[in-house]
Amino acid sequence: MIMLAKVVPYGGNAVRYALEKEKAKLVKVNHMPEGIDPTAIWYMMKHHCQLHQQDRTVGRSLERLMVQFVISPSKEEAKDFSMKDWRNLQDESLETMDSLGLIPKGMKKEVKTNFRNSMNVGGLHSDSKSGTLHLHMDCCRVDLDGNTNDVHDIHTRAMMAAEIINMRHGWKQPKEIRDMRKEEIKDFCEYTLQKMQEFDIDFYFKMLRMKDYEVTPRYDKGKKLVGYTIGKNASVFKASEVGRRYMASQLEATWKKLHPEPTQVRVKPASPTVTPCSRPSRPVIPKPTSTQAKVQPSVQPKPTPAKTVFNIDTGSEIKKVWIPDSVKDIFLNEAQVPEGNDTATIENVAHTAMLLFVGYIDAATSMSESCGGGGSSPESDWGKKDDEDERMFARRCLQMAHSMCKPKTVKRGFHR
Repeated sequence: MIMLAKVVPYGGNAVRYALEKEKAKLVKVNHMPEGIDPTAIWYMMKHHCQLHQQDRTVGRSLERLMVQFVISPSKEEAKDFSMKDWRNLQDESLETMDSLGLIPKGMKKEVKTNFRNSMNVGGLHSDSKSGTLHLHMDCCRVDLDGNTNDVHDIHTRAMMAAEIINMRHGWKQPKEIRDMRKEEIKDFCEYTLQKMQEFDIDFYFKMLRMKDYEVTPRYDKGKKLVGYTIGKNASVFKASEVGRRYMASQLEATWKKLHPEPTQVRVKPASPTVTPCSRPSRPVIPKPTSTQAKVQPSVQPKPTPAKTVFNIDTGSEIKKVWIPDSVKDIFLNEAQVPEGNDTATIENVAHTAMLLFVGYIDAATSMSESCGGGGSSPESDWGKKDDEDERMFARRCLQMAHSMCKPKTVKRGFHR
């Protein structure tokens, strides 16, 4: 069993993903009413944290209000699990976490957590292809007594808790499972590069996603690919961890090594033998007269790029837009919800960017406002630049959509 933990800034999205993902099942809700919907769960946690904010006398204000755990037993370990077993595993994981004491860097005393006495909810997910089950848990940062759960080295606490639970049940240790899954990813990366007839980084990522791996590319300010992560469930790796030859900077070189060009053997031509022969007469080609029609070369039509149609509800009307398949994945895979917007979804941000891409500025503005955005609209001269390719323009549209979907900040002045 593997257990991962991280502090998430977008708590509303995390709860909705845990409970509303396709085929997700509610496992257990602790310290909250039964039958409550995901949005209400997040607002209860958020209100609880803000209620106890006034009790904090030192340090900065609490911004990230939720901790997310992913618990992933192997298929063999969870093959006979009932829903009751998953509920027990949720409670056992939190109890084990709370039993661990760590001394964070810069502190002198041992610090423990109290997640078992905090509002938390669990959702059961299943891989669409392998069918492997894993548990998503979302826990409030502030417990019921108003104390803030310490998140220093939270990933280390999760690994230690997983090792204790594995020893208790006789399961494989996290390092063994992680190494095994890393080898599986490495083998499939190699297989994908071998099958590619020409190097195409977007096609490479597409093949990995078709295998049900989660691929997250990372770009610099110049929109250049500088790295990516790949994984599944609780096992997520940087490309450098999988292998140096699979890093973003080395992928094309690796592909070339797997597809060496055939060597050409130069054959020395034989010395020609000269035989005397009569000089042939040069045929006279008649010049075309004005009555003869000149043959015009046939012009082949340029292939039309493939496009996908999207019907986008802007809040006031439905717009039908056609997006080239060459940039479609940028909108669908790289969109993110701005921090502080608990209304918008990833789909809202992607649709706003698509409307900007096709030039529907007013519709994009209406779309961003309908999902809680209050950012500024593009300038009047918005559009694709002459020296800008479609993929670069698509990412610029996505960046503008992210800005438009940010919630409007309320400026407070001084009161007399």
